[in-house]
Amino acid sequence: MDSKKERQLVRVLKEKFQNFDSKKALKYSTDETNTRNFLIEPFFEILNYIEIDDYLHEYIADMGKKRGRRVDMAISFGKADPVIFVECKKSAESLTDKHFRQLNEYCLYTPSVKIGILTNGLRYDFYSRSNNNNTILNETPFVSFDLQNYSDSDIEKLALFSRNTFDINSILEYADDIMFLSKFDDAFFDTLANPSDDLLKIIYTKMGGKRLTSKVSSQIYELINSNSLQAALSRIIDKERKDNDSGIITTVDEIKAFNIIKTMIIMSSKVKDSEADRISYKDFKGSFAIIVDGSSRKKVCSITLDKNTIEINDKNYELESASISSLKNYKKELISSTLRYLT
Repeated sequence: MDSKKERQLVRVLKEKFQNFDSKKALKYSTDETNTRNFLIEPFFEILNYIEIDDYLHEYIADMGKKRGRRVDMAISFGKADPVIFVECKKSAESLTDKHFRQLNEYCLYTPSVKIGILTNGLRYDFYSRSNNNNTILNETPFVSFDLQNYSDSDIEKLALFSRNTFDINSILEYADDIMFLSKFDDAFFDTLANPSDDLLKIIYTKMGGKRLTSKVSSQIYELINSNSLQAALSRIIDKERKDNDSGIITTVDEIKAFNIIKTMIIMSSKVKDSEADRISYKDFKGSFAIIVDGSSRKKVCSITLDKNTIEINDKNYELESASISSLKNYKKELISSTLRYLT
């Protein structure tokens, strides 16, 4: 979190969840109605939502020719049009793709709804509208919260939905960043696992080839496999070792953290596209720094993954991992730190 007020909010929410007797509530959540009464409503009460003022049950949502369909919960904050739909299932029921499709269909016909929540009272999956198709939800939740197994980081993400600080634009920006960054690993894997003609052509050109025939293309395709990728990785590691006189080897997780942080920074409207190349990294014994203009004196942050910490402007924060969801919590601090050296 990026302010004293927000950190205080996280502490309050954490205390409320610790004081909530979820085991007792679960015992009486024998069907969907009781699950909603004893688990789901108290969950939103912890987030300071008030029934009628902020949300209604059995909201009527017409779905094309299907008239009079009812959504379990609609959150509108007292306004005419809902912003969030909540699809509730009984606690003993696992959340499935079928349930997601049901939630998605409700949202499809209600454009004002930007967020869909699917829950069985114990697990809460938060979905945002897709950038590629604004009429449907992204299939992957951008926040998930497990009432029986959560961390401080999970509480920080959930704090976005606190009634006192709720800002739909900030939430959607967060969701967009998570969706964008989370797709990188899948896209990179797919690029290597299913090489395109363009990739084959680039490789052939690097080999000194002039004209890529279908026969040569097939040969290169067959050469891109786990063995060749492992061999290339070993050569990259050796190159880094030789380039670095200190003998320090930059790890995969450190590079991943750098790519996540750099992407968050350059996606900010405050950072010009031309400034992206000014952001790089330098590996030290015991820490990994992200810097500007190749200067150690222009340090955006310093990460120590074996201790799971990140230092920004001389302040240390805990990290769960070098993951998108963990690093995303410090987006504002990272951008602010970067702007000090870009201007």
